[in-house]
Amino acid sequence: MSSNKRKEGPNGSGGKQDFKRSKSGSGGKWKTPNHKAKDEVRVTIATGDIGIWATCARGQEGKATTELKSILYQFAEKFYGLTQEPEDDDEDGKEVDIEASIQKEAAALTQTQDKPKLFSSVRIDIECVLFFKVQPPIDPVDFVHRICLEIASKPEVRLTRYVNRLTPMTLIGKATEKGLAEVGNTVLSKHFQLNIDDTPKDADEDNDGGKGKPKEAACSYAIRPTIRNHTSLKRGPLIEQIASSIKDIHPVNLTKPDKVIIVEIYQTVCGMSVVGGDWESLKRYNLSELYQPIQKPAAQSETAQRGGKRKEDSKDEVAKDEGPKAEVSNDTATLTADSSESK
Repeated sequence: MSSNKRKEGPNGSGGKQDFKRSKSGSGGKWKTPNHKAKDEVRVTIATGDIGIWATCARGQEGKATTELKSILYQFAEKFYGLTQEPEDDDEDGKEVDIEASIQKEAAALTQTQDKPKLFSSVRIDIECVLFFKVQPPIDPVDFVHRICLEIASKPEVRLTRYVNRLTPMTLIGKATEKGLAEVGNTVLSKHFQLNIDDTPKDADEDNDGGKGKPKEAACSYAIRPTIRNHTSLKRGPLIEQIASSIKDIHPVNLTKPDKVIIVEIYQTVCGMSVVGGDWESLKRYNLSELYQPIQKPAAQSETAQRGGKRKEDSKDEVAKDEGPKAEVSNDTATLTADSSESK
């Protein structure tokens, strides 16, 4: 009699097939050698870099990165005439077309590999925060300022959906007291007179013929630091260190400063830039706040109808209130007439 017991496989699994192990590091997606090379050499923030910090909607970091990269290249072409095409990053959440990936890799091999990209996204392990490295000839401060002016001039045209605030960085160094001083001496010397001996001459003289008049002697300033995932440098001592490096001819103005010193500290790196006094009026470079708020027509008509109805109701109430008063006045007149006739 044949046994109903299933024959066990060589691994003792009772004939059951083993499940395939998922590919680690790629979420089970197939990767080309180009993708693997990108995984091995990840872009990081290093000393001497320049770039742009950005914030975005929670959980939309991937979409915000794609959106911001498109915006940056769009305005780079408009402002500087640079037409370099952006490269696609790892497509999270999308199926990989193997044939298209191979063709793209073959095409990439024919191009020069040492040509730096204008904008390189850096992965940040903080929610809602992005960073893009920027290559010359783009100046991050001028670039972001012009982007905000462009958006503010056409608030009805919405160019972004996920990106919020942009923060340009003129220079990035180490997040230490010494690193902060080195970055400050380089960045601040272009705008203020510093308490150091090696201040550039162009920071001590005005542009009108070099008559020896201090450059922007009455220029006031405010310091706006942001610290993320860092514990060594504290906000108070950081502000004091920067303020002590600037000569007293530059007053501090926290409400309407001529210039704003922006400091961004993230883990082991420290970035700094100096922006104009319109930083506040431009909503601190928050793109989402520069757009004109749009009201729905239905809501506007409903509000108007409610307003008209309230006016009609108020008129009816006034008429009702005036009715008894008129009757009382008439009765009073009648009584007065009767009394006069009796006399």
